Amino acid sequence: MNLKEFKNKGLEIGTNVQHRVAEQWQADKAERRASVNVGRPERIISGVLGTALILLGLRRPGITNRLVSLAGADLLIRGASGCCNLYKAMNFSTVSESEKAARRVPGEARFGRKTAA
Repeated sequence: MNLKEFKNKGLEIGTNVQHRVAEQWQADKAERRASVNVGRPERIISGVLGTALILLGLRRPGITNRLVSLAGADLLIRGASGCCNLYKAMNFSTVSESEKAARRVPGEARFGRKTAA
């Protein structure tokens, strides 16, 4: 195999890997969207409350304050990810129907208008 054939073979393999990575990324993205079960208002409240609890818990030393910080971190992660494991276990969701519809349709804006392509 000469250098040119080797480069062409390498490009072919690289392109196949890129396609597989892109396909996996799209599948993961769809799975993450499907796992959102916390509605937007609740996510905002969780994020703000989580941040406040983290700051409150870090003000003074002590195990109780560290536990408050951990609870705040959990709320902050819940708000950022939109996924609540307790809701998932109970098969419960606070995501509104309009939010679900906007997640399902690509190119759909938050208020039901199509975005420019």
